[in-house]
Amino acid sequence: MRAVALVAIAAVLALSACQRETLTDEQKKIIQSLSIDRLAPLPADPTNAVADEPRAAALGATLFNDTSFSRDGRVACGTCHVAEKQFQDQLPLGVGVGVTNRRTMPLTGVAWSPWLFWDGRKDSLWSQALGPVESQVEHGVTRVFVARRIAEAYRPRYESLFGPMPDLSATPASAGPFGTNAEKAAWASMSEADREAVNRVYANFGKAIAAFERSLVFPETRFDRYAKALASGRPMTAEAALEADELEGFKLFVSKGRCIN
Repeated sequence: MRAVALVAIAAVLALSACQRETLTDEQKKIIQSLSIDRLAPLPADPTNAVADEPRAAALGATLFNDTSFSRDGRVACGTCHVAEKQFQDQLPLGVGVGVTNRRTMPLTGVAWSPWLFWDGRKDSLWSQALGPVESQVEHGVTRVFVARRIAEAYRPRYESLFGPMPDLSATPASAGPFGTNAEKAAWASMSEADREAVNRVYANFGKAIAAFERSLVFPETRFDRYAKALASGRPMTAEAALEADELEGFKLFVSKGRCIN
């Protein structure tokens, strides 16, 4: 057994030396730059007063997984953004109450992104969260529907974060600037004050979800462990080492492939 252990240690040391020798100094620097340890601190969100409030993140997590915020009662944000799959669904097109025209975007680390959606049309996490809810192929509901649902099911938690819930008793059951023709007409018929009240509740709905999504951070990967071992000069463990073809892939990634650009 001692002989076997010595052989195993020798193999690890040989692998470690081999992995270091096959990389140039420049490639080693690039590996360090891509390590999770080099990730900048979580950027502040000056547009969201509850962005880093734990109670808001807790409420957001509940809203994120509540299927009642959908036309058929079966779709939540978490339906497509699956926790075990980096908060995406691995389908070619997202499927809500209908089929979307794009793949579901992963949400892990989304708080570091300056632009949201595949085409970058949103620049805040909370405003991005609101789009799918009113999409007729994703959640398929309206902002009045959402505001009334929050008043019904989440009033105490909402008010502890955002202040008194406005009186929504005079609003239609479902109305908004998007939706069916009837829902859009109902929105147009509402008073300006009622529309403003609904908009504020709807925005706060997005801000609670954004507070939760800011907590979705990247875990350490084998690549990160490899970068640490490379920087420290310690022997490369089996949990950190990259396979020979992975190292060759990395070299292509930063050279001829120009993926790093």
